[in-house]
Amino acid sequence: MIDMQRKHFYWFFIAAILACGMCGCSYTSISLNKDVQIVKNANPDYPKAIVVYDSWSGNTRLVAEAIAEKLSCPAVHVDQISKYALSDFDLIVIGSPVHGGLPTGKIEKFLSELSNPRMSAVFVTFGAPLFGPLTANTCLNKMEKKLQGSCLGRFKCHGFHKILRTYPSHPNEEDKSDAAQFAAALLERCLNDENMKTDTIEH
Repeated sequence: MIDMQRKHFYWFFIAAILACGMCGCSYTSISLNKDVQIVKNANPDYPKAIVVYDSWSGNTRLVAEAIAEKLSCPAVHVDQISKYALSDFDLIVIGSPVHGGLPTGKIEKFLSELSNPRMSAVFVTFGAPLFGPLTANTCLNKMEKKLQGSCLGRFKCHGFHKILRTYPSHPNEEDKSDAAQFAAALLERCLNDENMKTDTIEH
């Protein structure tokens, strides 16, 4: 009888976890790094920013556009980035979907070829349940490592996974609002560096 109750409890526990993964509950995380040096200039448009992204199903594009709107800058698919002189920008924000803990091949190539960014930031969308936040962190770590100590912060949120069917309707309005909050924090970091503290916001 006890074994049967224990078995039912395990099945209930597994079902509850899967239900949480499938129901579309929102999870976002904003992390800021106060140790990165702010590179200021006298340009009246400072910080001149650009958002560079890759997107397989539109999830990362939606987040990129929310960030770019807040920064008043273009959101550019990585395939089109050759049209821009990246040396003109003070802040380069790079986004990718997560695939097995890695960014897309196009974003990996872009990061490998990006030379001496003044300031940068990274973001990802992920659709895997349960261990999704961990693989997203792995992906962000790999992206940040290639940015030569210039990364001001990082952001992650859910995106609908077309195969697993997890997190439908994500990124939703709340996710996009959090992405805009991330962009605002980056802007504040650039303009008022002395008032910024290291911070992590998760919800």
